Amino acid sequence: MSSIPLPVLIHGVTGRMGQIALKALQQIGREGWSRLGDQVIQPVPIAVARNPQKLEKVAREKGCELYYTDLDQAYEQARRINPQHQLYHNTLSTGIRKEQMLAVLPSLDPKTTAVYMEKPLAANYADGFAIVDALEKKGFHHGVVHHMLATPGLLKARELMPRIKPLHCQMLFGYEVGTGFSDNKEFSGQRPDFNWTFKEAGGGIILDMCHEGYLSQALFGATQRLSAVARLLVPKRMSTDGRTVINCDVEDYAAYRREHESGVVNTSIWTWFRRVNSEFGPLEITVEGENGTLVFGLYGLKVQWKEGAPANRWERSVVGEKTEWRDYWQYLELTYRDPFALELSEYLQTIFTGETYAKNAIPALNILGEVEALYESAANEGAVIPSDQFLRYPKAVSKGWQPERLQGKLILVK
Repeated sequence: MSSIPLPVLIHGVTGRMGQIALKALQQIGREGWSRLGDQVIQPVPIAVARNPQKLEKVAREKGCELYYTDLDQAYEQARRINPQHQLYHNTLSTGIRKEQMLAVLPSLDPKTTAVYMEKPLAANYADGFAIVDALEKKGFHHGVVHHMLATPGLLKARELMPRIKPLHCQMLFGYEVGTGFSDNKEFSGQRPDFNWTFKEAGGGIILDMCHEGYLSQALFGATQRLSAVARLLVPKRMSTDGRTVINCDVEDYAAYRREHESGVVNTSIWTWFRRVNSEFGPLEITVEGENGTLVFGLYGLKVQWKEGAPANRWERSVVGEKTEWRDYWQYLELTYRDPFALELSEYLQTIFTGETYAKNAIPALNILGEVEALYESAANEGAVIPSDQFLRYPKAVSKGWQPERLQGKLILVK
């Protein structure tokens, strides 16, 4: 079986998401996940970062032979490897993505170069719109990471959704991100320092964990209206340098109510202060359906069909009779495949076929529009925001528009 080399520029490879992308590309190449007829698409990672010491260290440790501090030189190398097809993968932090993308795109050839980006697409809708506008006007093929949809738990849940006929949902996400002040180093540096300030991150957990929007949409369809409340639970954190105290000014807790056009109501909590007690890890989703109930996370799932559900009877509970509620659930076997690699392998195929990738920058921008609605709701005591007020492509923001990020409005829990 022959192979097609596809050079992939990983811009920001020294960061967490850049290294995840590198690992995914290496797995795709090693296991031949991306195919075009009887040919295998063979990714050729090209690492790009500005710090030469960090870049060389990552490249050496991760086994990446090609690495550059100069993006233009890296692009020239990519075009030598395959003059017809290249991929530029932007894994830089959200806060600087618009600036970097608008600087990079003019040097890329949309006839040969596809563009793939991390989520969130940008720090706010206006920045995201600028990226999408540039991509669309220049005719780039593009995609955005939605990796949670490629996890085994979500794949199986979406498969079962028509059978259970969903009625309502609860999502609970989070884990304890330590303040950095304790002696337990396990609770230091779990999230990058830039996560905790508006200046660096552009927003808090509502923006950072915009997964909620595309997960809920994938499970239950379009949103009719939504509302949110937000809090700042940890006002001070110790930097990973062990010396600098960070004064946090973005939300680290948010609660949503999302009402779908299907009638399903999804209530959820997303927070960086939660001690996990879920069977399936930091994300646990419960979907109650007419024919059954699913409880699942990214990597596990159990189901209870209505025929096998035990009845709760007060006559038994008042005399102390115990029901082993968890005995009535069926755990399903799931096959693990790296979700980043699985999703990226699907995108690589569309580069060659020319198909529009479903998870491209336009739906990613529309999710940012819903993020803006969540912030507006949180700033107005949980006011309900209907879908006709969501920012959606191709709608641009008005002149002078500023994103709501709860600055000066965050309630501290005392």
